[in-house]
Amino acid sequence: MKIANVRAVLYQAHNLITGWKVSLGGRDTYDLLFVRIDTDKGLTGVGISSPGAAYIMGDTAANHLQLVNHLFGPAIIGLDPFDIEAIMLKLDSLAMKAEAAKSGIDLALHDLMGKALDLPACQLFGGMVHPRIRVTRLMGMYGPKEMAEKVKRIVGKGFSALKLKVGTTLQEDVERVRRVREAVGPSVMITVDFNQACSAKEAIRRIEKMEPYDVTLIEQPVQASDLKGMAVVTKSVRPRVMADESVNSFAEAMQIIETGAADVISLKFPKMGGILKAKKIAALCEAAGMEYLVGTTPGCRLADAANVHLAVSLKDLTLPCEIGEFERMADDPCTGLEIVDGFLSPPPRPGLGVEVDLKRVGLAATDPPKAGSRRQSWTISRP
Repeated sequence: MKIANVRAVLYQAHNLITGWKVSLGGRDTYDLLFVRIDTDKGLTGVGISSPGAAYIMGDTAANHLQLVNHLFGPAIIGLDPFDIEAIMLKLDSLAMKAEAAKSGIDLALHDLMGKALDLPACQLFGGMVHPRIRVTRLMGMYGPKEMAEKVKRIVGKGFSALKLKVGTTLQEDVERVRRVREAVGPSVMITVDFNQACSAKEAIRRIEKMEPYDVTLIEQPVQASDLKGMAVVTKSVRPRVMADESVNSFAEAMQIIETGAADVISLKFPKMGGILKAKKIAALCEAAGMEYLVGTTPGCRLADAANVHLAVSLKDLTLPCEIGEFERMADDPCTGLEIVDGFLSPPPRPGLGVEVDLKRVGLAATDPPKAGSRRQSWTISRP
């Protein structure tokens, strides 16, 4: 079996919870990169990536679209889709970084391989260690009163873990956490995400003020490059500290471990280049005794299906994962994945296990253009 065609399009998802923002910026729409890989045997795999905001990732979804359609796609025509290690090495040789584009191809390959073998994707990389994963739901950086009202509704749906976006002033951030704790009670796990908003000293001050409200995790309190500062925070506060923006690769994960900059690493397939590379970073964490969890990929059910396949295979996973944000997105073109009582399990169907409306996203042409043709540089938005 050989790869015969690779195509990608952009699809815009809309946030049902409007006014969403973090300390770095805000937006209510997300550009999703859908990738379709066809083989000479008539099998199709579909992948996805969420390239992220340019103010965080430093790149655009349009650039990743061009890379898949005009560089990566043509380069892997004729290769065996099961040779995923060689394929990813090939992509790495063609472009530094660009991990979001590579991850869309990685997911499509895992979907394709699972369908070829009639197996769920997680069976391709270790199988299922955990039958279901506790889901952490996120909340944007709203005012304290509004944030508390919004998360109370989420907890009312059965969720028992929350991540709160903060990063304005000390008083307002502490008030957010206080009001949320009072609204949801003592049994809900709270993570606080600064998204790089503070210096080390300021982060320590704010975290210490939050101490009465039982915060479990503090995410990325300082600038991504300030590993020394983050190590100081990690050593100085009671909650565990999690690295997110500081970790985009295997080498960066090694730096976090070697410097003691964090207690936990957030695994995200779009920024790490796909499931294959994320699993390698997870293995590094396991060898070093570093905790991890699967972090947010805003978008749709296909993305969180990949996330939950990854999460159930992680042998040392003890923390809830951020794998349910498809619930706050409008016009999801995918079906077949639902959260039950605050937990998510991988679909039992082959591949990633969800149904993608290929016509809706713009990948259903019966006679698609060949990889690399100019006809591929088009974008599909929701109706």
